[in-house]
Amino acid sequence: MKRLITGTFCLILFAQTVSAQQFICSDGKTHFFSKTPLEDIEATSLKTVCAFNTSTKKVFAKITILSFAFQKKLMEEHFNENYLESDKYPYSTLDAVIKEDIDFTKDGVYDVTLVGVIDMHGVKQQREIKGKLTIAGGVPVRATAEYIVKLADHKIKIPQAVLMNIAEEIKVDVDFKFVKYEKK
Repeated sequence: MKRLITGTFCLILFAQTVSAQQFICSDGKTHFFSKTPLEDIEATSLKTVCAFNTSTKKVFAKITILSFAFQKKLMEEHFNENYLESDKYPYSTLDAVIKEDIDFTKDGVYDVTLVGVIDMHGVKQQREIKGKLTIAGGVPVRATAEYIVKLADHKIKIPQAVLMNIAEEIKVDVDFKFVKYEKK
């Protein structure tokens, strides 16, 4: 609980330290899927937090690993205890900027590239992530992306005994619906 409060405070502080339009999503969707010959594995979290600043084009997202829900509770236990070690590494973050120049006052759906760092399982990886940004009414209202995470890149080890059950590359997709951040 203390970490959640600290994380939320940091996110609010990030939003207050800049003087442009800030947008926040407090219930973003993060979903992943792993396909193998023996078994498909997928999970969804509806608790990803994301902040976006239109002036700096900076994007910061944070997810609590324990927030992923699986259909099978045993998979959820193995995911948290054996693979992501959520007691040691409770969060995954993205700290990035949008590469393209976008007129945030013009409505439309824009292809964007996020350039930055994913920190997962205690390992930081430089990444470029392709996504889409929807602007309506002159403000960003939605962001989506799909990308691949290689488990080896984040030192997530899969025991030999279950190697056929878990893919080495996991497909991740995210969906964030933004609201304007208002200082209180």
